[in-house]
Amino acid sequence: MEMEMKKSMKPRLFERDVIGANVSLVIQFLLGIYINLYVEFPKSGPAAQWSFAWHSLPVAAHILLGTFILLAGISTLVRSIRMKNRHWITAASIAVAGVLMSVLGGERYVTTLNEIASYFMAVGFLTTLLALNWGLYTAG
Repeated sequence: MEMEMKKSMKPRLFERDVIGANVSLVIQFLLGIYINLYVEFPKSGPAAQWSFAWHSLPVAAHILLGTFILLAGISTLVRSIRMKNRHWITAASIAVAGVLMSVLGGERYVTTLNEIASYFMAVGFLTTLLALNWGLYTAG
């Protein structure tokens, strides 16, 4: 009986993770749009741009939330590997790759202010969102 209960709880862990990730990703998206529309970075070189980023509340919140999302994705991937759940290993791997794409795009944007880097953040966001929800929707 206890083994059956543990087995039925495993998918619920991923369900809770995906719901939490969706909420975090929506907040991250809204912060990113706000930054894109209303925050102007100085064009005085990478050091000044990073200093500005950490002293701008929306940008710092965006960076910190992105770091949290990356760590949560890695945690989900590690748990799926420990559980030997190939379905969630695939979904979490794609999601972590998407977050990494966004993180690298964000780092590139702050240091270069190149708009293509912002595009990479958006593609990474969508990759993460779709991978996690595909994992949830198709979980057995």
